[in-house]
Amino acid sequence: MNGAECIREVLDTALGQSTDVHVLGEAVALSPATTGLMGNHPDQVHLLPAADASLIGVAVGMAMGGKRPVVELAHPASLWGALQHLGQEAAQIGGEFSTPVVVRVPIAPGEAAHPPITDIPGLTVASPATAQDAGALVSAALRAQGPVVLLEPRSVLAAQAARDTPEITLGTAAIVRPGQHATALAWGDGVGAALKAATLVAGEGIDLEVIDLRTLCPLDEDTIRESVQRTGRVVVVGAQTATLTTAVQTAFLHLESPPIQAKAEATDVAAKVRNSVHY
Repeated sequence: MNGAECIREVLDTALGQSTDVHVLGEAVALSPATTGLMGNHPDQVHLLPAADASLIGVAVGMAMGGKRPVVELAHPASLWGALQHLGQEAAQIGGEFSTPVVVRVPIAPGEAAHPPITDIPGLTVASPATAQDAGALVSAALRAQGPVVLLEPRSVLAAQAARDTPEITLGTAAIVRPGQHATALAWGDGVGAALKAATLVAGEGIDLEVIDLRTLCPLDEDTIRESVQRTGRVVVVGAQTATLTTAVQTAFLHLESPPIQAKAEATDVAAKVRNSVHY
């Protein structure tokens, strides 16, 4: 079973358990994560060949009416058209209305330009690093009371899943490799790159701790702070300014070298870790 199939299994179960769950998209019959769902749940899976902003608008309306819509967009650029609905409607309505909208977006390396998304108050943004986490994050998003955007790396959707599927709580990070000399904060494809980098530098006597952020907004500040305070050094993998800022603010007095950003590539992460340790 790959990541897309893990997601489909979660959605199939959720649709069967509650008539409030609905799946919307312009390619639900073709997407590996939703193919077959329309046949199993014809009243809850909707093929809507509409503009991305319209899809989100429909989903927000459904959520305000008590439903739990899951929208699949085609690519990250689609998020730009949905910003108004996500920011001004879904994330900020609050109070009397609950807007549990889940937006799934497949991403490829270089496509994850998402800073405006993580800057929207009230919006949760998460990304899986493994195939089993892809399904677990969808399950967690379906339990949320507000809007959630899931940035799903295409490599993760195609990867094979481990047998055990963890239960994930949104807003919590995971230490996927303990270490003592430096901390790598990564998400999505960057987690695999950081783990490979850890293997590269281990032969040089450098013990790199790798943290899978999983949720980009809100960040798990406790896990970040505890790790960086312990190791004294931090490398942020990928373009995540908020993560860099959090690391500095939460562990400033414990830093032994300046925080560094690295590309989501094992060789670059390894190089930046060496620079940090030998600063």
